[in-house]
Order: sequence, then structure tokens, then C-alpha cells
Amino acid sequence: MERDLHRALTARAREADPEKPAEARVTYKELGLLVDPEGDRSGMSRPPFRTMFPALGNISAYEAERGRPLLSALVVAQGSGTPGPGFAEMAQHLGVNVRDPEEYWAEELAAVVRFWSTHDPVLHLDAEITRLEGELAALRAAVERLEGAV
Repeated sequence: MERDLHRALTARAREADPEKPAEARVTYKELGLLVDPEGDRSGMSRPPFRTMFPALGNISAYEAERGRPLLSALVVAQGSGTPGPGFAEMAQHLGVNVRDPEEYWAEELAAVVRFWSTHDPVLHLDAEITRLEGELAALRAAVERLEGAV
């Protein structure tokens, strides 16, 4: 299920126009029907989308771990055209300092579209390498602290 959601979101972002990121938005229901057109997966294509929310959180964590913008920024409520409060809460849980949830979401939406619509494998690989470099730096610092304590 998460893989299907991830694929649907990356496809949507790849096809989007970086000059018009708002056009890439997809409602919870539209996304649910993309991955579950028959409505067989309880909670995926019908409100209150109980199985979709945790899956979107996992997808966001996966993207954040790889140094990429949060794909779930594409997913919005039908009435407001914006994500629910869970989006900003999830970002904060991932370590993002969200001062203004609406501004953060708009910036993240634009970043998602820019990142995926470039079709640049080097950019995608660079995001992963940057994340790994950060982890290596943290490991080096930990080793240095341990060596200093001995």
C-alpha cells in the first residue's frame, strides 16, 4: 500500500510544472482512488482515510531520511485545498522547525515539485549522498568523543 502511494505521488510530482506547484495537489480521496480504485482497502479511498494517514507519515519519514522533500505535501483536503494539521505535526516530529504551518507547507509543496520534476538522477543521488555525509560526520564526532574519553 505504501509503495503504491509513493509511486502515485512521485508520478504526480514528476508530471507537475515547477512554476505552478499548486496544480500538483491531490486530495486524499483522489489519491485513495488512484491506489485503490475499487475501494477494496478499507480506509484508503473513503473518509476518514484511516489507513492513509499513517502510510503518508511513513512515506514522509522515508523521504526525509533520504534528504528529499516530503511527498505528502502534495496531499490536501478537498474543502480547503491544504493538508490537515497532521502534516505540520509530522514534519515537526521529523525534526523540522515549523513556525508557520501554511508557509512551511507551501514551501515544501514547491520543493517536492522542483525536486521530482527535474528528472535529474544526479540531483536525486546527491540528496542521498548529502544525507550519508551527515551521518558519517555524526559518527566521526562520536568516535572522537569516545577517543577523548579514553
